[in-house]
Amino acid sequence: MTGSPLRRLRPAACALALMVTAAVVHAYDVNPALRAAPGYRPAADPDSASVRLGRRLDAPLVQARFRDGASSLDDLGRRLVHAIHHTSADSLRRLCLTRDEFAGILWREFPESRPATGLTADDAWFLLDARLRGGVSKILNELGGQHLGFLRWERTSPARGYKNFRLHNGLVLVVRDEQGREARLPHVRAVAERHGSFKLQSLRD
Repeated sequence: MTGSPLRRLRPAACALALMVTAAVVHAYDVNPALRAAPGYRPAADPDSASVRLGRRLDAPLVQARFRDGASSLDDLGRRLVHAIHHTSADSLRRLCLTRDEFAGILWREFPESRPATGLTADDAWFLLDARLRGGVSKILNELGGQHLGFLRWERTSPARGYKNFRLHNGLVLVVRDEQGREARLPHVRAVAERHGSFKLQSLRD
């Protein structure tokens, strides 16, 4: 395992995470002493209100759809436990957003996508893809092969609506384990919904 591609990817992902954080901080959290200096002018950021709102209001409507998405949250839960039972990383990855879905549908509505940050969809996808790959490995390492029965989703926060999609955060997958007991699985961080199609947006790695 120490030489696996995923293990080699994590240091690079961590390094890029630091660069992304620095870029975002530089974009809209300038040192107060610098702001007070004579002649200081903040960088142009006409969309800075999106940070407070949590989304960009000028994002365009898009026509793209999710491919291979589940028909409901419950359907997604059933597919998830089926993939776990068969220890199928490929099936789990098909339940996750693809790069094109993230870049074409979600990214442009996130505040981090505004020009002032200097970040690109590929920057963000590099990190998200690493998290999805790590999450799939974590799920299968901890649960792979188990015959779990889907019961329901529990949530600790409401879904958030965007122009082109909805994000379901604070989800906990409730299953019946092989001993017949209820178990709560916190592996799913967020689910994206578009036009009645549901896909995994982020996993705990």
